[in-house]
Amino acid sequence: KANLDYQEPVQSGADWYDSLTEQDAELYDAIEDMCPEFTKYTAEQCQEFMDELSEHGITTAEQFESAYYWQSDSWNAEAEFVEYIVTELDCAELPQFLVIDWQRSWDANYRHDFFTIEFKGDTYFFSSHF
Repeated sequence: KANLDYQEPVQSGADWYDSLTEQDAELYDAIEDMCPEFTKYTAEQCQEFMDELSEHGITTAEQFESAYYWQSDSWNAEAEFVEYIVTELDCAELPQFLVIDWQRSWDANYRHDFFTIEFKGDTYFFSSHF
């Protein structure tokens, strides 16, 4: 007869962190430094995010720091990201009368140079050229 009350033990965040390789611990530290909301996630959630980064080739703190650009919890995160890139990072002064389709700009141009990870309601943007 199966024990229906048995539950897999949950690994604490400290135990998980202590079990990481030095490279993975440095990666997690970089993530936490640049994305402070990760302090409130479980060990399993942090590992899930790191696994997703790995699928994109990001396995070190240096790669994360080089690739990470921005995050948003907006429903139109891609359009918002392109506007951020153009107006904040490129410091472009755009005339107020100019109408820009930021989403179309993402679809036509920026999506080739960046990738996104959607995680816990946020969209994280990374350079594909890190």
